Amino acid sequence: MMVLLLICALAVAGALAGVVAVARRSRERPTRIEANPMNPRVSAEVHAGEEQVLIHLARALGLPSDRDAVGYGEIYIAGSAGMTMKLASRSEIGRGFDAEVRVQRTRRASLAEYYILRLPGDETLHDRIVGLDEQIDGALRSLDPQAQVRRSGRPALA
Repeated sequence: MMVLLLICALAVAGALAGVVAVARRSRERPTRIEANPMNPRVSAEVHAGEEQVLIHLARALGLPSDRDAVGYGEIYIAGSAGMTMKLASRSEIGRGFDAEVRVQRTRRASLAEYYILRLPGDETLHDRIVGLDEQIDGALRSLDPQAQVRRSGRPALA
């Protein structure tokens, strides 16, 4: 009887250790990155003008605006039109990363949204994109510390 209880206790302890290990690993992984022109990766209500938001983002990101200034797979500012800034990665076959930061005026503030339009399978580029999410979040908060920033898969932080 004692042996049976000991075996059951060890089985429960092993199962609990497995659950804890899986929970830790799931927290360590970055959020899954997907291209989706309908859902923004980062969205923020910023109390500043549209142009001010775009100019601040362009400066804060520190990305080159010339395709020839970056290496293969690196991200640069591909251009802007109206209140949209286009980001891309250098690709010789036209299958690189494409994204947009769109800014529009609302009654109370400017709404800045960052969308991934196309995403290649390059894992090192995925790591850079997670970093870009962080940079955009930080840049918007540095422009307006009271900004309501929401990130894909994460709750809003004030």
